[in-house]
Amino acid sequence: MRFGPAARASGLAFLIAAATLFLQVLVHRVISLKLSSNIAFLVISLTMLGFAFSGVLLTRFLPRFLARLDDTVAACASLLVLTALGTTVAFYHADIAQTEAYRPEFVGLLLKTMPLALLFAVPFGFCGLILGTLLSSPSLPTRRIYFYDLLGSATGAFAVIPAISHLGVEDSLLLACAITLGGTLVLAPPRSAPARALAGAAALTIGLGALSKSAAFDMRFPANTWLGSVERAGPPLGIETVLWDPVARIEVTHIPGPGTEYPYLIGGNPAFHSRFKKVLTQNNRAFTYAVAYDGSPGSLNGIQETIYAAAYQATSVLGPRVAIVGVGGGFDVLTALHFDASSVAAVEINGAVVSLLTDRYRDYFRAWTSDPRVRLVQAEGRHYLSAVDDTYDVLQLSGVDSYSGTAAAAHVFSESYLYTAEAFDLYLSRLTDNGILNVMRLEYDPPREMLRALVTAVGALRRAGVARPGGHIVMLAAKPDPNFAAMLVKKTPFTPEELQRLKAWASSSPSISVSAEPGGNPAASSEYQTFLGLDDPRRERAYVAAYPWDISPAEDDRPFFFKYSFWWHVFPSQAAVWATIPVMEYTLIVLAALVGAATLMCVYLPLRLLAGRAPAAPVTRRYGAFFAATGLGYLAIEVALLQKFGLFLGHPNYALSVVLAALLFSSGLGSLFSRVIVSALGNLRFVTYALAGIVFAERSFVFPHLLAMNALAFPLRVALVFTLVTPIGLCLGTFVPTAVERLKAVAPAFVPWAWGINGIFSVLAPVLSVALSVTWGINALLLAALPFYLVAGLSLPDDAAR
Repeated sequence: MRFGPAARASGLAFLIAAATLFLQVLVHRVISLKLSSNIAFLVISLTMLGFAFSGVLLTRFLPRFLARLDDTVAACASLLVLTALGTTVAFYHADIAQTEAYRPEFVGLLLKTMPLALLFAVPFGFCGLILGTLLSSPSLPTRRIYFYDLLGSATGAFAVIPAISHLGVEDSLLLACAITLGGTLVLAPPRSAPARALAGAAALTIGLGALSKSAAFDMRFPANTWLGSVERAGPPLGIETVLWDPVARIEVTHIPGPGTEYPYLIGGNPAFHSRFKKVLTQNNRAFTYAVAYDGSPGSLNGIQETIYAAAYQATSVLGPRVAIVGVGGGFDVLTALHFDASSVAAVEINGAVVSLLTDRYRDYFRAWTSDPRVRLVQAEGRHYLSAVDDTYDVLQLSGVDSYSGTAAAAHVFSESYLYTAEAFDLYLSRLTDNGILNVMRLEYDPPREMLRALVTAVGALRRAGVARPGGHIVMLAAKPDPNFAAMLVKKTPFTPEELQRLKAWASSSPSISVSAEPGGNPAASSEYQTFLGLDDPRRERAYVAAYPWDISPAEDDRPFFFKYSFWWHVFPSQAAVWATIPVMEYTLIVLAALVGAATLMCVYLPLRLLAGRAPAAPVTRRYGAFFAATGLGYLAIEVALLQKFGLFLGHPNYALSVVLAALLFSSGLGSLFSRVIVSALGNLRFVTYALAGIVFAERSFVFPHLLAMNALAFPLRVALVFTLVTPIGLCLGTFVPTAVERLKAVAPAFVPWAWGINGIFSVLAPVLSVALSVTWGINALLLAALPFYLVAGLSLPDDAAR
């Protein structure tokens, strides 16, 4: 193919960019099955090194690539397919352990993961070579190519979620590779024998992968995960079903019984234990038992001994109205039915779980899914509760989230809007006067997770007008090891009768105890009781400030409930703190060091050496500052918007699709019309001022009201996100194509160098962005991105500077 026809070049830019975003999301989903979320974040961040390194190769070989463009593009697309499939298959079969109980082991695991991270960077390096070549070509229109690049990225981001839902990750990967290879060969048919051989090898690999999918994508799970233990135990344990969903992958496992590890979750009735037949897991981590219930009351005898029953043991309401957030295998629903609930609103965000309950395993679950008292709703918990005016006698959240509970603290990088201060305000508003909120989660020693939930609940009660929150809360803990806790919260004080009934039930259990109660003795009991006994807002704030872990309430602007560490925990003076791992801080420090070293050795030094061979223009340094600033600024805004709209759209994975599609599409439009936009405003600096005005206006007048619009239908929320993101994207899209066109005019040899500089800082940007948002909040991250664009606007030379 001759790349004179801009239409075919634009088609290639669209195709490769779409494949890039599509594959990045698939890679993240694959990695999350085997590694903790923080490690997955590391690997995905390092894939951008491929784009940065492509700038090195382009700086050295661009003339050769342009001279044989057909073969170059076809070869890169073929190598993209081969390395993407090869790396994924290698990852599926790799034997990776997660033994990060102590700091040296955790850092060692990060370092051992580096080879995998660098392997995943390889296919994206070939993506970068194709896109960088197209953007650097003097004969192609930069603005148009960049527009189709961003339009393709938006399409890939938008298409990947339904693809995962309907095809699963493995089939989606094979289909994406087939479309990428086929489309590239149509647009750029190879002429040389080596390029054709590579294309044939790539096509053969796709075919073999499709024919031997079960063997190629046979995941070898770490031994200390649920599915890893199932694999190694063998029959009668066994994985029965795997079903993908935009939120997570759901696995159904057959089990011969519940085991003895969690007596507080299963009770002590052997007849009840015989009904534990299946387990549902989410991303190989969070598990929930699926009891074989036949519809008869006797088949649930024993469930009243579990900690799930705590709210029902305390409540004075007969035939309670119940709402459950996070259905899983239905254990909470069965508990409600055992206690004669008059109605049960069972809210489950995972469409795959709902499908399993009502379709593939409908005969197994029919006895409760078809019960007229039960209404199974697919929705995000806060969205559902915001949309209804109903109040409930029991509102239950039992370990909701895919938190694994290991020392890795897998969710410290993930937003969880179910445990923020705003969430607790909503929960209290949905309780009847005698209603009870039951929040159950894992706990540490010393306590952190449920202690933070307790601090949040006390704050919510005070905002609701309760002067003495200590009378409204009871804490229960598993014994003998307090690694699980339940918190019962009432809008009105617990009555003596309720407390007596609850304590009698707990005292009869060998695995459950009351760890904090109204009127308990703070000096002789738990940290929970100590905090409840303070009974004064100032003393409570002082307690939280002095506690060695961060137990302050999470907020929607900083929704990282599972992050308890401070930056000073990296080098703590307290032995108890040293025994724990500051996961976020260590990961970001190690990642920043590795990324910095890799970019220095593999990108910056080669770029400097190679660029030094070309005659530098006087303004080259200003272009370097420009592309560094835009690399940092764009990714910072992208991460902030993804986090900002995660709750509004119902889940971070939905935000990944919708926000990226909106941002990239509008940025593409900004690229296409960048000459018009810059001309209308007079200078690129004024685009920065317009961007700042838009961000400040939305942050001040729109974002504070998003919570009130959670009840809108999903299509309306998507439309609103597009409306809010589009003006931001239009501004962002003007910067890079404007600079590339000017650089082509003054120093065309430095265009690949600029591509590499932008790539370096695009690798660093997610690391720095996450550190900032987790530490200071999403709004702070959004505002922090603006100075980078101010630097970019001031750095770019005017046309007269050519």
